[in-house]
Amino acid sequence: MPLPLIYLMTALPALQAPAPAPAPQAVIEAAKAKAKAVMDARAAFMKAGGNTKDFRGDCTKELADLDARLAVEKAPELRQALLVSKLFHLQLAKAEPAPAFLAQLKQEVPPTAAAWSLDPGLLTARAEADPKGWDAYVAEARTKHADADLRRILLFEHFWERLDAKDEAAWKPAYETLQKDFAGSRQAKQAQGILEGELKTGLGRPAPAFHLQALGDPKTTYTLDTFKGKYVLIDFWATWCPPCRAEMPSMHAAWARFKTKPFEILSLSFDRRVEHIAPFRKQAATPMPWKHAFIEGGFQNPVADAYGVKGIPKPLLVGPDGKIVASGAQLRGENLEKTLETFLGK
Repeated sequence: MPLPLIYLMTALPALQAPAPAPAPQAVIEAAKAKAKAVMDARAAFMKAGGNTKDFRGDCTKELADLDARLAVEKAPELRQALLVSKLFHLQLAKAEPAPAFLAQLKQEVPPTAAAWSLDPGLLTARAEADPKGWDAYVAEARTKHADADLRRILLFEHFWERLDAKDEAAWKPAYETLQKDFAGSRQAKQAQGILEGELKTGLGRPAPAFHLQALGDPKTTYTLDTFKGKYVLIDFWATWCPPCRAEMPSMHAAWARFKTKPFEILSLSFDRRVEHIAPFRKQAATPMPWKHAFIEGGFQNPVADAYGVKGIPKPLLVGPDGKIVASGAQLRGENLEKTLETFLGK
């Protein structure tokens, strides 16, 4: 028997499409959709032989739209979503955020804002770029944010950064919290692998043996014996790695200062294609005039496994006797020359 018209009319709302997502969430979903499109374009760029360091997502329209909305929007939660989305799109485009924008972001978006769930990496990137300005902010997000997934990711990044800095008072409790509160998670398992990898190259341990063909010179092979009686900075890196490229000024300064001493640098490239290295070294600012080898397969290479490489850059300083004397943050940025001074003098 057909339903009366009144019943059909009453049932219609249930048959209609669901209501659109709340405005802040819609902003976040649009950002995620754009990220997928950018990643697809990046994959096509790499498949064609491009180096990922040269790829930038085209976010011109999205950034213009976000600025237009921010100019008129008044609702605080929606503004927070728009501001975080703008930072996210700047990251996709590999564009440096303006200081005025970052100040506005910190002022309007609290560390516990839901919008940060879009990408916790936005927070870790800020803390890495400006520890003094962002460490306390990110620490609040790490401990108080309602999103457990975000807290877990930020805790993992904090563990790794503090482990690299040899700050046991900070990395150990972070590690223990990961294993206790987030047992079985990908980050808890990764943290365990990173810690095990770090133990392979602990200070005072013999450097693992290797036999590597010199880049561009098939007749030359590098082994630990090549550097016997000298200090050698073994640098795992890649041209596609932004933190690796950020270390170039410090490494060139250290080389210029200590190259006449019993000191060598051996850069081991994790580039996806060996052809990507030469164009980078042809740039005036990055000739890297020291020894090189190509680590085919990157993280899957046996040398990477022997040295416990879970992320790059990973610098290690091996002494004249073949034992590791410094690593990690001790050999990055301004710390590099300071550490080398302790072994090679001024």
